[in-house]
Amino acid sequence: MALAALQTQHALYLYPAALIVCLLLAVVPFLGRSCRRRNHLHLPPGPRQVSLFGNVHQLPSTYQHRIFTEWGKQFGDLVYARFFSTPVLVLNRLHTARALLEKRGAKYSSRPPFVYQKDIVQFDHLILMSYTDRWKRHRRWFQNALLARNMLNTYESMQRNEVQKMLRDILHDPGAALAQVKRYTAAVMLGIGYGYSPSSLDDEYIRMTEEAIELVLEGTGPGSGLVDFFPALQYVPAWMPGMEFKRRGLRARKMVQDMHRIPLERVKRELMAGSATRCVGTVLLEEAMTEGVLGEAEEREIAGALGVLYIAGTDTTAATLTAFVLLMVLHPDIQQKVQAELDSVTGNARLPASTDRPSLPYFEAVMKEVYRWICPVPLGVPHQLAERDEYDGFDMPEGSLVVTNVWAMSRDEEHFHDPERFDPERFVDMTAEDAEARDPRKFVFGFGRRVCPGRVIADSSVFLAATNLVAAFNIRPAKGFDAKQVVSELAFTSGIVRHPKPFPCSFEPRSPAKADLVLDTVDGNET
Repeated sequence: MALAALQTQHALYLYPAALIVCLLLAVVPFLGRSCRRRNHLHLPPGPRQVSLFGNVHQLPSTYQHRIFTEWGKQFGDLVYARFFSTPVLVLNRLHTARALLEKRGAKYSSRPPFVYQKDIVQFDHLILMSYTDRWKRHRRWFQNALLARNMLNTYESMQRNEVQKMLRDILHDPGAALAQVKRYTAAVMLGIGYGYSPSSLDDEYIRMTEEAIELVLEGTGPGSGLVDFFPALQYVPAWMPGMEFKRRGLRARKMVQDMHRIPLERVKRELMAGSATRCVGTVLLEEAMTEGVLGEAEEREIAGALGVLYIAGTDTTAATLTAFVLLMVLHPDIQQKVQAELDSVTGNARLPASTDRPSLPYFEAVMKEVYRWICPVPLGVPHQLAERDEYDGFDMPEGSLVVTNVWAMSRDEEHFHDPERFDPERFVDMTAEDAEARDPRKFVFGFGRRVCPGRVIADSSVFLAATNLVAAFNIRPAKGFDAKQVVSELAFTSGIVRHPKPFPCSFEPRSPAKADLVLDTVDGNET
């Protein structure tokens, strides 16, 4: 979703010839006028453009953060490009992103049109919304429901329960450990959103949601990227050749509607019966009932808000935790230091809790480095410049697509020496000022008014799971493998979220006492 508008995958070349001709006849005059206007602007430096395409032909179909990073090395912190008629600003340095997205948030907080997702699929929710009063209302919902102290306490208990389920399931079936990590991340978000805990990844809602998300995010056949630059394509009949993207989008629309409707109906039934677990869903429904506005339209808004909570929170958390496991496999010395620190705080008496966090400075450094190293969303979600601006002597055109190259920020050698190396020590013994400025959590969750409202819960979910995993288990390469073999086969997915591809690993209880702690802890409480 975040870069579906950018991932054209050279779709233009796959279009029927007649459609290309019509497209050219429609856009060439407009592009001519657009180019003449740009000639009068002092634009940031950037790669050479081709008249019709701009720079879109230079985008690879995968790992696009790499080309943006190369542009940054060649042209600087702020790069100007053009995708067809759309001006693009690529922000490659943290200070540039903060100067624009945080200090000038009123101008830089909107989103591109996302025609495929918003108009065809009708997935128009918080992440993709334009900067409007509707967005502000949804943002307030999440801030009140996710960050209020009483709600955080509720979620912490639920997170703890899900950690215990994960540990017990890994103990019983260590070969499925990574699947249990993924189930944990899904369960946390389902619990927060709907007060519901799935027993496995085969859960009906998880399967339905994963299928819908695949259609929304991966349905980038011919045109699904182009339609964001040429919105008129959405009105071409779905039966026409070359319109597979629209056919997929219409199928996704029905699945997204079910994904939103079915779990909310469950929460409503439980709320009416007095058996609902307190969650974001109950908070929003009760608020609407109190205000007397709970009608069909309001229910759709609430259902969409809850759906995007699950989508936004599950994938990125799973990617971060999976990367943590991978890095423990690759760096047993670091794993041992983490375990020693945890043991010094908890001993064999209990497993880690959130209250232990201030006493775990080395683990905190490890997690900062995990966030930096994996960089789960390498290009963030694009912003849109609402009105013309000027920065550092350059003109910034109105309507520009603003790409936050978080990957380049995480590899900035000015802040992170030898950036491809996993080295938690870089965050040890920092001054408070440096620690604040370089903390990757300050940029991997977004910027300014668009920063992720669930970042506190996401980070606490990662903390609880990661500390408990290494406290209870030794995480090693699978039998028959060593760390060098794992590294030689190491690969990552390309897309909006960066996941490690499957890798061989094993989980073994550190001791019988640790295994007993896992088995003797029920519903988050020692028995």
